[in-house]
Amino acid sequence: MPDAVSVRVPATSANLGPGFDCLGLALDLWGTITIRRSSERTEDRPMAAMALIGARRVFERTHTDAYQWQALYEGTLPIARGLGASAVARVGGIVAANELSDDKLDREELLSLATELEGHADNAAPALFGGFQVSAVEDERVFHTSAPLPDGLQAVLFVPEMRVATKDARRVVPDSLSRADAVFNLGRSSLLVAALASGRLDLLDAATQDRLHQRQRAELMPAMVPIFEAARAAGAHCAYLSGSGSTICALATANTEAIGAAMSAAGDANGAPGQTIITRPSAKGAEVVSQ
Repeated sequence: MPDAVSVRVPATSANLGPGFDCLGLALDLWGTITIRRSSERTEDRPMAAMALIGARRVFERTHTDAYQWQALYEGTLPIARGLGASAVARVGGIVAANELSDDKLDREELLSLATELEGHADNAAPALFGGFQVSAVEDERVFHTSAPLPDGLQAVLFVPEMRVATKDARRVVPDSLSRADAVFNLGRSSLLVAALASGRLDLLDAATQDRLHQRQRAELMPAMVPIFEAARAAGAHCAYLSGSGSTICALATANTEAIGAAMSAAGDANGAPGQTIITRPSAKGAEVVSQ
């Protein structure tokens, strides 16, 4: 057994508007989790602590010595901004521990563990498998598949300085919907998957509309709608709240610098300054980079 394993894991953007807890996109932004033999404690560092919890779950499942291990995180991913940082930590810890356990668990078992820790698969599936993932959870089983994306798609991220805690963002989501709102989201989620697969970029604005969580979460981030509008006016095909926020993601195939500048200006004008990151979807998921 090696003394250490490092795993590179992509950030993810979940929901994409209507696909609450079901849709997730891997991004070409990365963090690295290392699990190594050490008695030094890292539980006071949030990313390392989450990674170590994930690793221990694998060690328990594979009956591998789970005691003298340490987790380390390297990266510059924005934390608590709706870019799947917790999935980076947990998936990284799980994949590294499985490598240390001689790959005793397959990737589907790893996804089940990650989903259990995350509470949903929308970030865990693309973090582990890459690409655009559609998932559904029933008991302990995760049904998922990748869906195609059009060539040349880019993601313009506006990352506000303000953090939004996932528990606060989930608190404002209603427990039930009217039939009309449920049908609205079902239709938009289906349309979004089909539009991306067929390259119908003209449908993305309509397909990313939502009635379940975005307008409710605007209470926590009043600048959200003006930033959406600014992104679309500058040429984005669509804009949506990434995960539980506060990051806003605009999908585009051109004019990315102008879109980012417009989003930033709208954020400043509405009391939500931040930074922009221009990236693209990643077809790759978590991968072992050293041992």
